[in-house]
Amino acid sequence: MTTPPLSNSCGDCFVCCRVLPVNEPDFQKEAETLCPHHDGRACTIYESRFEVCRTFYCGWRLVPDLGEAWRPDKSGVLLQLVAPKDIPDAYRAGGRSFNFVITGGEEAVLRPALADYVSTLVRRRVAVFLSAATPKTLINAYLEPLVARGNRAGVSAMLLHIYRLHLEQKKRMRQAPGGS
Repeated sequence: MTTPPLSNSCGDCFVCCRVLPVNEPDFQKEAETLCPHHDGRACTIYESRFEVCRTFYCGWRLVPDLGEAWRPDKSGVLLQLVAPKDIPDAYRAGGRSFNFVITGGEEAVLRPALADYVSTLVRRRVAVFLSAATPKTLINAYLEPLVARGNRAGVSAMLLHIYRLHLEQKKRMRQAPGGS
């Protein structure tokens, strides 16, 4: 895969080092756990980092129009680029898609900027996914009627509802035998 052009700099943000799971033969790390190879400032194995780390491209770094407030450690939202093979046919013409991984709780979900950006993508027929360290959910169908009516409050309420469903799912996953 070709490296996409990156516009924003990580700076002090290392949300991806906490959010991304690593499942390598010689190393495993669950999602939502800070990687032990991160020393608080940087990755100590950057030159030989794991495949998942080498191939991850933060959506905030890929979209120049997203300002500093969208940096994952500030917004509570990690934009994860969705692989083209995972984009439903109905949304392929919309271009690259993102999974909005909520890391900052309900406060992050209720930020007007989230509802506005998600609405813009839904209007453009871009596939939009949401997760909370859970399997991602395509959310366009739930938002399209609200976006068509220009109902930002409704979009925010639906995003919050979907987020809460993901929290319930995460709780069930942890309670299941073998869950963490």
